[in-house]
Amino acid sequence: MRIPHRLVSAIVFALALLVPLLGSGFAAHAQQILVMVNGTPITSYDVLQRQRLLQLIDKKSLSAKDALQELIDDRLKIQQARKIQSDLEQKDIDRMYASVAERSGRTTAQLTQGLAQAGLDAQAFKTKLAADYVWSQYVRSRAGNVTIRDADVVAALQQRGQTTLVATEYALRPIIFVVPRKANTYGARLQEANALRAKFNGCDAGIEMVKGLKEVVVRQQVLRLSSDMPPNLQKILDQTAVGRLTPPEVSQAGVETFAVCDKREVRGESSQKREIKDQLSSKEFTAESKKLLDELRKSALIQYRR
Repeated sequence: MRIPHRLVSAIVFALALLVPLLGSGFAAHAQQILVMVNGTPITSYDVLQRQRLLQLIDKKSLSAKDALQELIDDRLKIQQARKIQSDLEQKDIDRMYASVAERSGRTTAQLTQGLAQAGLDAQAFKTKLAADYVWSQYVRSRAGNVTIRDADVVAALQQRGQTTLVATEYALRPIIFVVPRKANTYGARLQEANALRAKFNGCDAGIEMVKGLKEVVVRQQVLRLSSDMPPNLQKILDQTAVGRLTPPEVSQAGVETFAVCDKREVRGESSQKREIKDQLSSKEFTAESKKLLDELRKSALIQYRR
């Protein structure tokens, strides 16, 4: 189950810093109903909680009016999910909440305590998680697969002033120091991989040497473009000379390193292509989300209490 990345990352970062926003703890508040959304109430306490949550995420103040509008949108998102039988069970929401706690290095109890120190009820956070998740699923089901044309990518790159599209193609041989399941030999295997890295010099002779090692697998050569990989991986490959090994890392199969056997420039590609595609896809998703929300608002019964 995929949790909205922006929300999780921001919460984890904020809690890691342990910065109380509005004093530690919070008192009980009188709950005044502000609006009914298809029969579901939103109270003044809900608005206060959303203001505190958004301050924790974005480090900026949100007006009560804007917080109320966000809450109305969330109520509509959850209600629509229930209509199409895509509602989340409480155990699913609790699992998402536990995942956020784990990413921040805390138990669920510690996460709840951390939120409380920022004046937040854990349920307000869980409601936000659920609304974002079910809505992203709904929008994707309505929008289908977003196709970003190469012409759109080129136009976006040219707006950045990049007129010549050049990327790097890497020829790689994956090398895996196998670690059996339930074994705890990663440390020893990392030492072996680093020892190999120190003396590996050239793919031809180096690969033959590796084939003589015990429980080490050499896979077939693969070609990867810098335009199709994250910047951190590209940086590692750029810093690794041809004929040498990348720093070993722990993987599911064991300890993995890559022999960089060749690098060459490829025209018609760009190292920023992946980033541009992600940005254009996000823009398409946001536009579709707004359109669907506007449709729901038009058909909803939203009653403001004076």
